[in-house]
Amino acid sequence: MASEARFWFAALLLLVTCLSAMAKQTYIVQMNHHSKPSSYATHHDWYSAHLQSLSSTEDSLLYTYTTAYHGFAASLDSEQAELLRQSDSVLGVYEDTLYTLHTTRTPEFLGLEIESGLWAGHSTQDLNQASNDVIVGVLDTGVWPESKSFDDAGMPEIPTRWRGQCESGSDFAPSFCNKKLIGARSFSKGFHMASGGSFMRKSKEAESPRDRDGHGTHTSSTAAGSHVANASLLGYATGTARGMAPHARVAAYKVCWSTGCFGSDILAGMDRAIVDGVDVLSLSLGGGASPYYHDTIAIGAFTAMERGIFVSCSAGNSGPSKASLANTAPWIMTVGAGTLDRDFPAYALLGNKKRFTGVSLYSGNRDGK
Repeated sequence: MASEARFWFAALLLLVTCLSAMAKQTYIVQMNHHSKPSSYATHHDWYSAHLQSLSSTEDSLLYTYTTAYHGFAASLDSEQAELLRQSDSVLGVYEDTLYTLHTTRTPEFLGLEIESGLWAGHSTQDLNQASNDVIVGVLDTGVWPESKSFDDAGMPEIPTRWRGQCESGSDFAPSFCNKKLIGARSFSKGFHMASGGSFMRKSKEAESPRDRDGHGTHTSSTAAGSHVANASLLGYATGTARGMAPHARVAAYKVCWSTGCFGSDILAGMDRAIVDGVDVLSLSLGGGASPYYHDTIAIGAFTAMERGIFVSCSAGNSGPSKASLANTAPWIMTVGAGTLDRDFPAYALLGNKKRFTGVSLYSGNRDGK
């Protein structure tokens, strides 16, 4: 009886091991693009041939990277990934990485006012003219195009060098774009693979550039939002909201979803943004420390830098502790705040007439209405 139990236990263990080896996930494959045989018309054809040699189906190829990276992303099991590593034309095979998302007085907080600081001596007209044709590509959770921050009133025509577009999809139409929001795309194949194909069953997700989270709309408007008068948070901090470059253009690349931002999708977004013709890449997201050759953002940013594109990334929300900084590649402008000047003061008046100062976002009256 004991020997029979051991047999079934061993059989079950073997089955679990086999199933684990067969389980597919997304891998990013870096290729030596100079090694492409002349018999293949395109690198895409060459990459497809590599996958077919592994008895992998055509639809296992998720992305082909042509600009920010030389290689592809594919759905593979661990054995197939190991076989690819043994190929002389393959420089590296890496598991997909999950990144996380990492606020409107920014110019004043940074000392960038017309009367003083770095902008002193420049008129508002000069600064507006300088940023008119700047295109900021934001990789994040997408965009809410109806926001007043993307109003294009008074903006000149879109630069003719722009090669991007506005995609159609769930709750998003090309007509939502204008002379301020000039591009909107989404990249979800990495997320789709990681979620087991359950994308459409996630009611919160919109398979389009539509922002269901709000983070992407926030970061885009902080970078280049138009002037919005009488903006406030629940009635607090009333004033005019505007981006750092209110006359610049915005192109939104949705690479982040409900579970986070997958490296394969981020790299696809950066790859496309470079081709589209952005001048600035902004990414308010990041992951743990890893070698630069394995860091999706660092790799894409390096190519962008070589093409004359300025790349700005967030330093992260972690700390204060050692090695808590994100996006540390020297070719990236890593942005973080060492202090905070936001405050929402509130006052409590007791029955004995004593008055206490605190913080609150409560927008009702003292009767709870």
